[in-house]
Amino acid sequence: MSVFNKKNYEDVLAQVEQGNIAPIYLFHGEDYLVKSALAQLIEILIPESQQSTNLEVVDGSQADFRQILDSVNTFSLFGGRKAVVVQDCRVFYSRANLPALFAKSKEAHEAGDLEAAARFILEALGYAGWSLSDVASGAWREIPAESWQQATGLPQDQVEMAWLDPVLDHASSSGLDVPRRSDDASLLEAALQGGFPSEQCLVLATDTVDKRRSLYRCIQEKGVVADFSVASGTSRQARSQQEKALRDLAQETLSAAGKTIEPGALALLLERTGFNLWALKTQIEKLISFLGDETLITSEQVESMSDHFREEPLYELNNAVASRDCAASLLVLNRLLDQNYHPLQLVASLANEIRRIIMAREFIDEHLAGSMDAKVSYGMFQKMIMPLVKEKAGKESLLTKLHPFALHKTMVRSTSFQIAELIDSLEHLFGADLTLKSTGTPERAVMESLIIKLCQPMVSELETE
Repeated sequence: MSVFNKKNYEDVLAQVEQGNIAPIYLFHGEDYLVKSALAQLIEILIPESQQSTNLEVVDGSQADFRQILDSVNTFSLFGGRKAVVVQDCRVFYSRANLPALFAKSKEAHEAGDLEAAARFILEALGYAGWSLSDVASGAWREIPAESWQQATGLPQDQVEMAWLDPVLDHASSSGLDVPRRSDDASLLEAALQGGFPSEQCLVLATDTVDKRRSLYRCIQEKGVVADFSVASGTSRQARSQQEKALRDLAQETLSAAGKTIEPGALALLLERTGFNLWALKTQIEKLISFLGDETLITSEQVESMSDHFREEPLYELNNAVASRDCAASLLVLNRLLDQNYHPLQLVASLANEIRRIIMAREFIDEHLAGSMDAKVSYGMFQKMIMPLVKEKAGKESLLTKLHPFALHKTMVRSTSFQIAELIDSLEHLFGADLTLKSTGTPERAVMESLIIKLCQPMVSELETE
């Protein structure tokens, strides 16, 4: 079979729609492009009504390929096509990936996610041939610089590597250890040569591959490879590829909504998001929502939304939960967790969102006779309700500190909630916070359970009688 890219990926989807299913699909490259393409494939590959029984998603950072292959070779209980998806697959990782693993560990540390940082560094130690005790408690500083460079491919800069100490301390105190190296690549290659049962499919998603390895050539021969790579770095070629990816995404998102954007506005938007496709997608969708019936996004509108630009798409999770869209909320949640956002960071963001909605609901109950039209336009809101908020809420109120657009969205959302269920939501959030901090329950399971509870409308006593 062939190697596909963004330009001809539609051909892959067309083959699946025609029933031409490959036993294995490999997606690699830029995270947003990979996950977006993967979602398109899954939507066609496994109907939504069958995904709870015929779709299995595995965390590649803790994947056991023997179990994965057993699952691929096990038919679905209810029949039909089955797919096993390995997110963030690391089967292609090797010593060549050591600098990247160190970089990912440092990024996770800077984001406050010590658990992810520790797992990345432990994986790097495994490839370098070191144990945790070889480097913990400052012992890495005693390793000769030449040996360090040879093992990791990185300079041993004592100042730049200072972040390593808290990460290694967390690994030691948490009882983590260097994972055993297993030859998953050979295991997978042998399984591919033997073949999977018909109607069974394995999908791998990763940020990097080594095209020199026989596993890559085997996947290319037996299945489908989709390359969504974008050059990294600051060279002219890399910057050109990055800008093209950003502009393509902007054009696709705007065209789908029937909107356009001024060249200066797009330039400002790209400057603020940098090369972060997740952030760009979120910000454009916010601007589209802000526009209403208008069709052109201006520089002034981009500038006016500046208080709400973020590198992380936490707004998207808050928006999905506040809309009680459970499926979308779970999708965004897992995407954020896959990007190494810490669960406690997500809990805090959701708690802040619920508190804002509570304040908006209380204002409606107290100053708007308990009712506000959920379909009120942004323009009408500014004319009729904003002045009242400024007058009644007071300068120190969180409501008056919100950007007018954010306030409009928050108050509209609050109309679909009762105070009692918002209080229940806070209790669910506090419970999740406590569970994450004091038990060994898997974090992803805690967060998924929380999202389901938050998206579930409260059933009143009258409805249960």
